[in-house]
Amino acid sequence: MRRRVLSLAAWFEVRAVQQSHGRVSGNVASGRREAILLAEALRADVLLVDEQIGRTIALSRKPPLSGTLGVLERADRMGFVSDFPQILQRLKASGFFIADSLEQQRLQRHEAR
Repeated sequence: MRRRVLSLAAWFEVRAVQQSHGRVSGNVASGRREAILLAEALRADVLLVDEQIGRTIALSRKPPLSGTLGVLERADRMGFVSDFPQILQRLKASGFFIADSLEQQRLQRHEAR
């Protein structure tokens, strides 16, 4: 993992959260806990969280929040995505879970644009 992080673009910055930034209660993995605290400390534009426990805890703390689907949908609205339905299919094929109702909702909104 470290080798992959070191090969990322120059604009990508890795930061660690300081323990003085607070606590997160609940049963959340340490990486997600640190992401929530770091987003708060940095006053991040958005915190990306897909899994339900992390989202629930993050929502209770009120940072701006999105998931992978939200990012892809915004990219589609902005014209950065050429084939939104195919991207959803490839995402699902990679093992990403998307509830059928959520997928249909996103596809309907895509078609309406």
